[in-house]
Amino acid sequence: MRQIDYTDQRGRKYRVLLPDDAPDEQAPVGIPVGPPDVVDDLGLPPETATRLHNALFRHGIWNAAIAAKNANLLMQAVLSTFKIDAQILQEAFYKLEKT
Repeated sequence: MRQIDYTDQRGRKYRVLLPDDAPDEQAPVGIPVGPPDVVDDLGLPPETATRLHNALFRHGIWNAAIAAKNANLLMQAVLSTFKIDAQILQEAFYKLEKT
C-alpha cells in the first residue's frame, strides 16, 4: 500500500491509501487517512470550510486522536484559516478611516 494525496472537486485535499498497483486516478476510492469532513458540521461558508479542511491537511490532523494530542496544531490550523479574514477586515477598517 502507498499513500497518495489528491484534491476533490471542492478543492479539498485528502490523503488516502492505495494498492501499489492502483493508478493515482483511483485516489477518491482509496482508504481514507484524513482529514475527515468534520468541517461540514460547523455551519461555515463553503469557502471557509474548505480553507479549514485544507489547514487540517497541511498540519497533518488526520483524526480525533491527533487533534486531541496536538491542541497547538489544531489552534494553528484554525488561526491560519481565519488569518485571511482578519486581513480583509483590517483593510476594511483602513478604507473606512481613510474616507
